[in-house]
Amino acid sequence: MPLVAVSLLNYNFAKTGSSESYLLMQNLFCDTIATMKCSLAHLAILCLIILSGTESHGKCSKALTLSVAESWPPQVLSMLDGLKQPFQEIGCDVKFKKVPLSRSLSMVSKQELDGDTFRIAGFEDDFPHLLRVQTPIARLKYYFYKNAGSRLNLDQPKTLRGRKTCLTLGNRLRSQVAKGLQLEVLEASSTVQCLRMLASGRIDVFFGPIIEVQDPALKQYNENLVRANQPYTIANLYIYLHDKHKTVAEKLEPILGKYFISDDAPPERSL
Repeated sequence: MPLVAVSLLNYNFAKTGSSESYLLMQNLFCDTIATMKCSLAHLAILCLIILSGTESHGKCSKALTLSVAESWPPQVLSMLDGLKQPFQEIGCDVKFKKVPLSRSLSMVSKQELDGDTFRIAGFEDDFPHLLRVQTPIARLKYYFYKNAGSRLNLDQPKTLRGRKTCLTLGNRLRSQVAKGLQLEVLEASSTVQCLRMLASGRIDVFFGPIIEVQDPALKQYNENLVRANQPYTIANLYIYLHDKHKTVAEKLEPILGKYFISDDAPPERSL
């Protein structure tokens, strides 16, 4: 068999993993070349047929399943339609599945999901086969919040040592902040539960971005909250994919800037 045919067959087998398709096309090539019944043009067509079955140019053969945190409030979840657009631009459809933050990256590593969304950098060193798309999809400002009647000085975070806060399970950024400031931590499964704790006085402060904490759908819990004048930190958030989607990641990186999300909102109800 000519070298070009063997190379193309091996390439297709490596991409699809289908031994049946490999043998079928190998026999087709052998018969064709042995009997010399087709022209070079026909051979070129056969090559195109083989290559058409591969995921090339970043396109996806099936929809990718990306996780979203089941703890997120409605306003954050509303951003997901916009997150579909960069994938669609490179020829990939996506669907979203609500998964606990504490499990989602592990599920991507095990190929139970194709990717995870809105995560800080650093996880790629903790899980095998995890690939971070290098261009951030969002940059959010994280503020401290308290009840309106509280005398705590949110603009002096070091004075909050020993105060109670709430963490949604699996949120590394909040865990890092709580540990650094030596806050006492109560855990919850959702932002709503944390805000309910703050409104009832079970915790003293909560830490999060405007788009999450001041979601209009959570008005009954956040309407009496006060926000610090300045954010405590600003975090870039990224998409993570299983490393089998390396080509998809490479195609996303130069275009994500067009879909960038930020929360430069006016400081209403700030201290």
